[in-house]
Amino acid sequence: MLSSRKFFKNAEVVEEKNIKKIETTHIPKKKKQEISHENQDLSVSDLKQIEHDFYQSQKRKQEMFDQSLQKTRDDYLLMIKKEKQKFFHELLRLKEEVLQKSLEEGEQIKQEAYLAGVKEGQLDGFESGKESGFDAGLKEAESLKQNALSIIEQTNEAMNAYQKEKQEDFIKASALMAENIINQELSLSEDKLKLLLQPVLNKVEKADNFITIFVTKDNLENTNLYMEKMKEQFAGLKFAVLVDEALETNGCVIETNYEVIDLQIKKQLDAMVKDLMKENDDD
Repeated sequence: MLSSRKFFKNAEVVEEKNIKKIETTHIPKKKKQEISHENQDLSVSDLKQIEHDFYQSQKRKQEMFDQSLQKTRDDYLLMIKKEKQKFFHELLRLKEEVLQKSLEEGEQIKQEAYLAGVKEGQLDGFESGKESGFDAGLKEAESLKQNALSIIEQTNEAMNAYQKEKQEDFIKASALMAENIINQELSLSEDKLKLLLQPVLNKVEKADNFITIFVTKDNLENTNLYMEKMKEQFAGLKFAVLVDEALETNGCVIETNYEVIDLQIKKQLDAMVKDLMKENDDD
């Protein structure tokens, strides 16, 4: 039996001398590590605590604002009361001065009339002249008395009108000062209009209600941020914040499906002034 080698010719046998070495490296696959959010996410209790702290902070700021506004009003009312007392004492002094002067002039005229009557009586008859002179003096005194009373009444009316006018001026000036102080506090506060919006929005019906808030351009961004935070608390809250440049500084108007609430500071103070003037008229 022939060897298998003899089936191939020597010329047909090709020897491959270039031998390539193939190297393989096994790299084991790393297991996928699941990213844990336990260190990133806050617990429910933490979120509730943050929410509680936030609303407590807002409540304290609102209380401080209310106290400041009340103190301002009390100070102005005290100032008005002091001025009222000052005017009242001055009026009493003027009244007494006019009355005293009138009485003195009356006595002087009465005395002059009496002396004139006495002199006339000495010429025509002492007793007759004395009596007629005395009667003339009494008539002059009575006339002067009535004139003095009329002057006092007119003086009282004029002084009351002056007092009322000055009180109204003080009330209006106080309201203007209060408006400037409140606007300054709102401008310096990081919370801006939240101090005005929060107590109102807490009372507004939020279910099936669309709330539109009109503000000035300066307060558009911070009001939007505040309303977004409100929406996190009330999931069904629907709102829009729009710019109305016709509003006064730090002015705000809330419009819902059921009502329109004007939170402009000047209008609220004007209403307060109106009430104070009404009290003044009643007094």
